[in-house]
Amino acid sequence: MNTSSSPALLRISIPVLKVAIALGLVIWIARKVDFSEAWAAVRTLSAATISVSIFLLLLQAVLSSWRWCILSEMIGQRLKISGAMKLFMQSLFYNQALPSPIPGDAARIFGAIKYGLTIREATLGVVMDRILTLFGLAVVALIGLIVMRVVYGHDFPIPYLTELTALGVAGTIATVLVFSWRRQFFVRFFPARLHALTDALRALVSHQRMVGVFLLTLVIHGLSVVSLEILILGLGLPLDWGQATAAFPPVLLIAMVPISVGGWGLREGGMIVSLAVFGIGTTDAATLSVVFGLLQLLVGLAGGVFVLSRPHSGKIKAL
Repeated sequence: MNTSSSPALLRISIPVLKVAIALGLVIWIARKVDFSEAWAAVRTLSAATISVSIFLLLLQAVLSSWRWCILSEMIGQRLKISGAMKLFMQSLFYNQALPSPIPGDAARIFGAIKYGLTIREATLGVVMDRILTLFGLAVVALIGLIVMRVVYGHDFPIPYLTELTALGVAGTIATVLVFSWRRQFFVRFFPARLHALTDALRALVSHQRMVGVFLLTLVIHGLSVVSLEILILGLGLPLDWGQATAAFPPVLLIAMVPISVGGWGLREGGMIVSLAVFGIGTTDAATLSVVFGLLQLLVGLAGGVFVLSRPHSGKIKAL
């Protein structure tokens, strides 16, 4: 095989594999669902319930954009909330419409350049935002797993998920602490082009606003839990707020594993095994997950309005 064709083949095969995994999981789960029961449950959802859930997801996008602005300022950049909001909505559109988060992140980077940032500054801001998002979600998921075990006396049905999540969170914290204490030890092993990333990471860790930004991250992820519980109430399912705190965050973490498209299939499977702990059946759990996924898709597709007006489409399509 021609060496030059390998990267192109890889770029094609990975998205195709993700689509195949998503479709395979969805079809497998669909075989276990009673569609007449699911449709009857969906019809019980009021317009108010759907509107509140969408509002919470939009609020999540606004707060995420605000956090991105704060992070940018903490590492020496300047980005207005109005521009950040437009770019973040564009990224949501790409994340929902394409089988990879890379075009969404690229949209934010190229868009931030339009607002006056250098390519280096824009890239660092998006990378730091992505790292904090993933770490915050892991912390929220760990809290949920601990609540499930300690308060309700159940373990998440996936073996060792609690221990693995705790290990990941603890390892990240330990690495950051050692990094902030002995940064020069790490830098010598990094190529020169990554030194700017280590500088940005050190600036964030030592910044006085870091605690506030982390708490904001927990709130952002918590809005997903609240949105799901609103849908639970609308569907009339027996899951209280404490159980929602335990059941939903691990599912959101599972849905972030980059082997599917938009978390489809992974989220539904995770929701089924998580809610089964609290006595909720497969059809109800799958219905909740699909409705939530469709609302996320709706919010993401709303970002298409901003995509149509952006001037850097050629750069994004090239990815």
